[in-house]
Amino acid sequence: RWKNGLGVTRTVDIAPEGADFDTFAWRVSMADVGEPTPFSPLPGVDRWLMPVAGSGFELTINGASYRPARGEVVRFSGDDEASGGASGSGSRDLNLMVRRPHAAADLRTLAIAANAPLAARTLAAHGGTVLAILLDGDAEVAGAKLSTFDAVRLGEDACETFETAAGCLLAVVSLAGR
Repeated sequence: RWKNGLGVTRTVDIAPEGADFDTFAWRVSMADVGEPTPFSPLPGVDRWLMPVAGSGFELTINGASYRPARGEVVRFSGDDEASGGASGSGSRDLNLMVRRPHAAADLRTLAIAANAPLAARTLAAHGGTVLAILLDGDAEVAGAKLSTFDAVRLGEDACETFETAAGCLLAVVSLAGR
């Protein structure tokens, strides 16, 4: 349940292990969003939002309007006054929240061409933890087939390879402790 009680989110990954909403250093989640609603104030938290499915998303931050396309990232502070919702029948968004000063982070998309394996250590080249979430296409990591919105957590010493026959699109969350 959202902190403001107006929606539901699903945690994809959180640190430290066993943390809750009030004690996380970082948190990645997905939410299905309908009608526009105010975001919960989250002082001291940096936020990233990426629409990943649905009819589109409308976001207002401190009075400025944004309509991020699927896979486009909007970064803002949990201190900001924000509201948002689907611009049509519904939207699913990927959220990254990082409590200052516990971690540095980034969220981006990465396309992998068909039959072009990618070493997981390439994603974690700067150290820290990487979370890769399959948005489109097919992918297999360490013999496990990923379905849409499946996630795999990789450390800086990752030796796995992303294999894809038809190509895929990943959301890539990079996290480094401070």
